[in-house]
Amino acid sequence: MSFDIGAGAPDPRDATLRFERLTAALAQAGLAPARWSGDARLIATLCCQRAPYLATLLTRDPHRLDRVARSPYLRREKPVEVMARELADRLADCAIGDVDALHHHLRVYRADEMVRLGVRELSLGNPRVVGRELSHLADVAFDAAIAFHDLALRARYGPPRYRDDDGVEHEAELVVIGMGKLGGEELNFSSDVDVIYVYSSDAGSAGDLSLHEYFSKLCNRVTAALAEVTEEGVVFRVDLRLRPEGSRGAIANSLPSTERYYETWGRPWERQAWLKARPSAGSTELGAAVMDTLRPFIYPRNTSPSVIHEVAALNRRIKAELDSAGVDDGFDVKNGVGGIREIEFFVQALQLIHAGRQPALRTQSTLIALDQLLFAGLVTETEHRTLTEAYRFLRHVEHVLQLDSGRQTQRLPRASEDVDTLARRLHFSAAAPFLAALERTTAEVAHLFATLGSEEPEPAPEVTSVLDGALTPEAERRLLGELGFRHPEAAQRELELARRKPLSPFGPAPRDAAARIAAALMSEITTSPDPDQALGYVSDLIGKPHAFSWVWRLFDQNPAIMRLVVSLFGTSTFLGKYFVHHPELIDMLVDIGRSHATRTEVALTHELDQALAGLDPDDDEGAWNRLAGFKSSHVLRIGLADIGGELDSNAVCAELSKLAEVCLVRALDLVRRAMEARHGVPRERPAGAPATLAILALGKLGARELGYASDLDVIFVYSAEGESDGRRPIDNVTYMSRLAQRLMSGLHALHPGGRLYELDTRLRPSGSQGLLVSTLQAWQNYHRGEAQLWERQALIKLRPVAGDPALGARVAAAAAEYVYGHAPGTAGREDVATIAAAVTSMRDKIERELAGGARAQDIKTGRGGLIDIEFASQYLQLVHGHRHPDLRTPSTVGALTAAAELGLAAPADCALLIDGYRFLRTLEHRLRIVHDRSVHRLPEAPDELDKLARRVGYPSGDALQTDYVNWTTEVRRAYARVLGQPD
Repeated sequence: MSFDIGAGAPDPRDATLRFERLTAALAQAGLAPARWSGDARLIATLCCQRAPYLATLLTRDPHRLDRVARSPYLRREKPVEVMARELADRLADCAIGDVDALHHHLRVYRADEMVRLGVRELSLGNPRVVGRELSHLADVAFDAAIAFHDLALRARYGPPRYRDDDGVEHEAELVVIGMGKLGGEELNFSSDVDVIYVYSSDAGSAGDLSLHEYFSKLCNRVTAALAEVTEEGVVFRVDLRLRPEGSRGAIANSLPSTERYYETWGRPWERQAWLKARPSAGSTELGAAVMDTLRPFIYPRNTSPSVIHEVAALNRRIKAELDSAGVDDGFDVKNGVGGIREIEFFVQALQLIHAGRQPALRTQSTLIALDQLLFAGLVTETEHRTLTEAYRFLRHVEHVLQLDSGRQTQRLPRASEDVDTLARRLHFSAAAPFLAALERTTAEVAHLFATLGSEEPEPAPEVTSVLDGALTPEAERRLLGELGFRHPEAAQRELELARRKPLSPFGPAPRDAAARIAAALMSEITTSPDPDQALGYVSDLIGKPHAFSWVWRLFDQNPAIMRLVVSLFGTSTFLGKYFVHHPELIDMLVDIGRSHATRTEVALTHELDQALAGLDPDDDEGAWNRLAGFKSSHVLRIGLADIGGELDSNAVCAELSKLAEVCLVRALDLVRRAMEARHGVPRERPAGAPATLAILALGKLGARELGYASDLDVIFVYSAEGESDGRRPIDNVTYMSRLAQRLMSGLHALHPGGRLYELDTRLRPSGSQGLLVSTLQAWQNYHRGEAQLWERQALIKLRPVAGDPALGARVAAAAAEYVYGHAPGTAGREDVATIAAAVTSMRDKIERELAGGARAQDIKTGRGGLIDIEFASQYLQLVHGHRHPDLRTPSTVGALTAAAELGLAAPADCALLIDGYRFLRTLEHRLRIVHDRSVHRLPEAPDELDKLARRVGYPSGDALQTDYVNWTTEVRRAYARVLGQPD
């Protein structure tokens, strides 16, 4: 293979020299470039052109290039469990006490990961995720070192034991509390790792050693395992200065002594440091106990606003110490004015004040905390966007600086030619545009940091001029454009409509609270993500048929709620419509930061029962309305927790599925009560026992994978034929059909509290041509004799959700028998090849007819989309489920996890499919929230794609598009490998 490595390199001469050294080392090891894979060539090019430190690591160990190129985690995040397993495999042959072998394997593994992660930072991954992976690398290194040295110390001294207050003996444990960037999962390539060691108790011993002596030895050895400099370098430098009493304190402290220290001596800067604390390695149980014990110290219920001045003073002190050190290099992207530290301190100041009363703000990650502050109404969308984009930009600059030499540096080089090279490594054309972008970014951060503790700003003069209504139409349109409206003419029409509506804050003579909030409300609209959209929803809210003067009072009393509502209006079409149609839900936002993002099914049922309590038993309309209002309020709760970062994609699905089940159960109760009042109780023939109905979920509800816009796929099965016993008896098939029809109508109807759900019953026997309800016997007969393979595939997700639980269990047992009762190729079953071909044929048909072909970027049905992952999972269940009960789950992720553990498919492929599923479901949820789309395609308009990207954690639509293509390409390849089909 021959190519010009210098072409396009920021420093062609340096890149060429490094490539020559690398190829010479590879040739000496018998690894000629002609044998490189495409990924190996890409890695070598990126390292030699843009990351000299990584090129050195490759040259030092020529086999490293091949190891990294073969990693399935070049284009996606490597789970911490995989890192732990890989490192454990490398350490498996280490003899007890062989410290040199431990140090060697830790450093080699770390170097391999540095190359993989450096390539992901520079080209193949999301930089936000790379910081998390670097942090997890430190976690597993600590865990491996603890396990190694604890084993050796136990062999010499015996196990460490202590007695609790009740005299019960336990083994003492150690936890590593990650602080700073390690705690926030935001580690750099050359970061120190700030940690605090905590062990269980001092009330015990390990042989002749006290527990303090034992854990001091252990922690000293663990620290050396990571931080000791060998010819292969270090794993991570370990910084222990944040421990109690700093560098003068003991290397490790027991939990009781740690608690006493912070209760007695804990200082404001230590509270600030603990905001980023996270159990990083060691005992997870002890880590949870430490965080629970110190929670009152970290998050006191009441904090003086003077804490902002203390944070600012700490920032000034750090800068002064750096200045006094006489460092005369270039700008410091971490500690300089407007640098990373000011972003972190801005966030932490607000957490210190508000997180005691708002648990949603208790997160270690700076970017997630910014999301939470936005959705608590504590920062504006403009502030959120400015700080988020600045943080990403400055962190990337910091990473590229460190990939140059491997040194811990955050300063720009002094020499102009070196700045020029750095700029080109950052994809700027030269130094000047890079320095201009840096100056603009840091100036914005410095300005925001300086506003901490200041009063609410006065509205801009432009806002006041617009509200005065004295401008000519032409001048008003021009000013609206300057305020950020993309369509000034349309904005002018919306504003004029809002002015004409009674009690409008924008009217000619607003009164009371409406008058007081007018300027602030317009200011929030102009700084929202989409001022045009926000103004439209505010205008719609003003125009509701009832006078919602209480909304204006709420906004007046709580500006944070106003900021949050307007931000949501400019962010989310889905939630914007929700609030306009149900403004009473705005009141929920007062407590949103104090509520839990998740609910148990029991808690949801209890809350719904309370909502329905007190109604007249005959007031069906009132009951449906309250049921719809209950559903609406909880969709709002889930949506806010979703876009605020409290729930991942799987948790969103689980919450939506629980909510749907609880609503379905109560809705069935409503229609059954009405049917019994009219027709009595259905009876089985001939015994006369009550006939019962079961509702079975399939599809996403059956798998507990419901989305915001999902229909509920269900079938209705009743126990037996017969007749009801009321004054107007009817046969059971008519009775159950009417019951199902009224349930579907009630759920679909538009109630004052909102619409509930759409039921989809097309998966019943014979589909849309079949009866809406089936007896158990008829349903069994159909699936024994007539059902096709795709119908058995659908039954994988069958699960009872409402009605008679005993009957539901019988249906579920029968379904499991039809799906898993026989091995492929037996008792008339298809063989494995036939199943694979049928699944592939169905998949191809869906892609062709629903997605619009192979090039369509449809998250659900397109190439590499959700259907690929679900069908791969279901194929494994159809083929292997008869032998492996662990595979018999309606959950896509659960089935793939079981298949990997059982060795039925390559673990790497299953992991890729699981990760891809989470990525695509997150996109699906965000599409619904941001754009209120029931379709699954990425937006084509660049501004709409950018808007979606920001809500998924990407800096731009282009970055999201690139990652989407990478994910779906890899998913399709994994799908093909699982089914043994050509890609």
